[in-house]
Amino acid sequence: MKKKNPSTPKQEMQKRIQRKKIKKIVLISLATVLAFGTIYMGVAVFDQISGFSKEKLMSGESSTILTADTGNDDSTEFYSYGSGGVRKNVAYEDIPQIMIDAVVAAEDSRFFEHNGFDIPRIVKALMSNIIAMDITGGGSTITQQVIKKSYYPKEEQTIQRKIGEVILSIEATSQTTKEEILELYLNKIYFGYGNKAIGIYAASRYYFDKSVQNLTLPEAALLAGTLNSPNQFDPFRNLDLAQKRRDTILDLMELHGYITKEECAVTKKIPVENTLKSNPLNAGGKYQAYADKVTREVYEKTGYDPNKTPMKIYTYMDTSLQEELDNIAKGESFEYTDKYIQAGASVQESQTGRIIGVMSGRNYEPMGTTFAYAASKERVAKKELAAYGQRNQPGSSLKPIISYAAAFEYLDYSTAHYVHDVPFVSGNYSPKNWDNKFHGDISIKSALSSSWNLAAINTYNEVINKIGKDKMKSYLESFGFDMYDETALGSQYAIGGWSTGVSPEEEAGAYAAIANGGTYITPHTVQKIILLEENKTIELDEQFQNEKKQALSAESSFMIRDVMTSYVKDGTGSYSRLNLGYQIGAKTGTSNHSTNKNEIPNPSLAGKSKDGWMTAFSPDYSWSVWSGYTSADQKKGMYYKGSDAARMCAAIAKAVHGKQLKNSYPTQPTGISQDQCISGIYPYVSVGSGVPSDRVVTGWFKNSNKPTGSASGSTLNSLASFTASLADNKISVNFTPYDPESRTQSGTPTKTYTTGGGGSVTLPYLGDINQIYGKVVYVVDVLDAAGTVIHSEKLSTATATLNYTPPAGTYTLSGYYALENDGTTSNKITQTITSVGSPTASTSYSKKSLTATTLVLHFEIPTGSKVVATVSGASKELTTSGDVTFSSLVANTEYTITFVETTATGDVHNLTPFKFTTPAA
Repeated sequence: MKKKNPSTPKQEMQKRIQRKKIKKIVLISLATVLAFGTIYMGVAVFDQISGFSKEKLMSGESSTILTADTGNDDSTEFYSYGSGGVRKNVAYEDIPQIMIDAVVAAEDSRFFEHNGFDIPRIVKALMSNIIAMDITGGGSTITQQVIKKSYYPKEEQTIQRKIGEVILSIEATSQTTKEEILELYLNKIYFGYGNKAIGIYAASRYYFDKSVQNLTLPEAALLAGTLNSPNQFDPFRNLDLAQKRRDTILDLMELHGYITKEECAVTKKIPVENTLKSNPLNAGGKYQAYADKVTREVYEKTGYDPNKTPMKIYTYMDTSLQEELDNIAKGESFEYTDKYIQAGASVQESQTGRIIGVMSGRNYEPMGTTFAYAASKERVAKKELAAYGQRNQPGSSLKPIISYAAAFEYLDYSTAHYVHDVPFVSGNYSPKNWDNKFHGDISIKSALSSSWNLAAINTYNEVINKIGKDKMKSYLESFGFDMYDETALGSQYAIGGWSTGVSPEEEAGAYAAIANGGTYITPHTVQKIILLEENKTIELDEQFQNEKKQALSAESSFMIRDVMTSYVKDGTGSYSRLNLGYQIGAKTGTSNHSTNKNEIPNPSLAGKSKDGWMTAFSPDYSWSVWSGYTSADQKKGMYYKGSDAARMCAAIAKAVHGKQLKNSYPTQPTGISQDQCISGIYPYVSVGSGVPSDRVVTGWFKNSNKPTGSASGSTLNSLASFTASLADNKISVNFTPYDPESRTQSGTPTKTYTTGGGGSVTLPYLGDINQIYGKVVYVVDVLDAAGTVIHSEKLSTATATLNYTPPAGTYTLSGYYALENDGTTSNKITQTITSVGSPTASTSYSKKSLTATTLVLHFEIPTGSKVVATVSGASKELTTSGDVTFSSLVANTEYTITFVETTATGDVHNLTPFKFTTPAA
């Protein structure tokens, strides 16, 4: 093996120089990294502590929600909460010494000795962090905890934060007194679960329902014990742990000389539960439902969380109304169907969109599930918001908007329009009315007041066929409905079959637009927000007013409002409760469970009612109420079977309205006018002479679609033949039968429709203008030799025998078609007959007039003869010719009058009886 040549002295020198250079570079690099790290750490810490001031430390002013009818700073405070919950500052001198002792013993025994941080505590915490290989916290003094709450609300666990916390604690100790630090601490710290026990004031109320000044030793020890882990040691959730922790604090108080051994032992014998008030976890505070709505609204509209950002919030809450809603929710001023049924309601000013009262539910928990409103579906889906609130199927409660207002808007219908309550079949979908009947052509007022499903569905489909589903979706969005994932927009939407449902807040906001001339304003509780630290004002109400939009034209709004206030004023059914003299319009609604037992929570619910609604408006307010059962109770078979929603709606109507209205509805728009048309005919036709009164309707029409033309009679077929014959002194006649025969069979025209399952149904139909004057009848006039009509008879069949016996003589018979309720006739054909007279019957009679209650017959009685006429058991004797009146008849009733004639020669015989039916009243 070849040996390596040894290095020369010169080469060795070069190697040593090279190694020195490398060491120097490494040392310089390490120094640079250390310097930059120190600078970075120093800058980071400096950024955290540079803004320190005593004023900032002391400015723990709580967020405050105020009533704000005027927005003035002196508005009445009704709810307040600090950084995370309800809070009110308590001065140090109002905190009992026993509470101070308990907290110092539990949290920082050397508090009154150190300068803001305690080295032994820091060292102990540091060792724990090294062992855990992480920043696990611990070791903080009371002063450090105050700094953390004031300067590090997110409580990030970083080295920079801990260093900054120590420096700020020393600075705070130099600028403030120990008493001020303790006061801040006890007013900022959590004493229990959630936001109900932040600060000593709230905690005293939460646990003991007493003021801070009255706290006793066992109560003070319990409160001090919760500070280490508020959620874990909340006695309402972990009573045993809370008891052990309280006793530990008592031991610490004895150890540090705050209480004697005897006091410690005696106090430990007092059970924690004996010191507590009733469990408050399931009960909200006063105005809680409204306050939670405000909290959510502020965060969602501004991004600021009232729990974390000091602010003053001015709202539109009506305290007297909110108290009444709270009383209704608690069942104090309202009797529910049972103890399980739930309810939600929202009340707002109809002219401004300002929500003045909220009922989130019975047994409502703070920030819990609300049945009055719900989070944005899209923002929840995108995880921008946490889900809250429950929407429910609206049933029929939205028919006025989704079917009829839409028809006014897009089809230019009139309030006098007749809609079609006839079968609707689409595949397997064949909905029914609540009475399982069809009602043919009916007025919009009747369709809404009786809530006929099929009329709403058929009208909705007419609108959809004209404008399409995309435009219908935009139309509903303009009323404030959350249409995210509402894509089907099938026929079921007309009767409440929505994918995800609606909330009372949405319905109240939508109906407010009807009361407000079609203008939609986003429902809201907040007037303005003042950010206290920034001294910045956010005008939310001003923003909402500026963003208002025209959801419905003034004309369509006027028309649907006219219909709705009209049937409420009539006071039928549930609407009678709202006929209070405030021009209220309203709509009820009920949704049903599916009949498919595989789709419902409990098989016994098949087809049963699920949701109950009533939404109403007046010139001043708009309000909506939902009532029903939770999903858990539905699984037990509970279903909506009462009138809770309607009764609550009426209770709210009385609560919000004074003796007189403050506002009035918008005046009649120039684009509409009132007119008359013939019912059921479209396009609308003006009323002419002779149109039956029961076919004349008055309504509001858009000027672009007013009645035209005129109906002054109907065309009849020509009579082809008419014959008459006389046999045994009886006149028989024969007409060419009228074609179509159906026009002679009923005074009410009909039409046959296909129903589900292949069946059919025949229903009243008003759409044929030729049938507005009633059915076609066959008429025979009997004229004497002078041409005077001495007898006229309307026949329902083409072949008949007249109810008339002619005396001896020659007569002309005129036959023709005529409309029963009109003077329209066809051509006339005449025939001549000659009567030799009857050897036994010389008296004759003919009908002169007939009304619902009175019949007038004309009699020709030979001298010496008398006739006894009997009807319904009552008789009258006739001896001379002339008109005879039969009165006190009953409308729409069939009668038969019998006649017995006694001639001058003493012969007695019967005349032909007279059968007739009185017309309807």
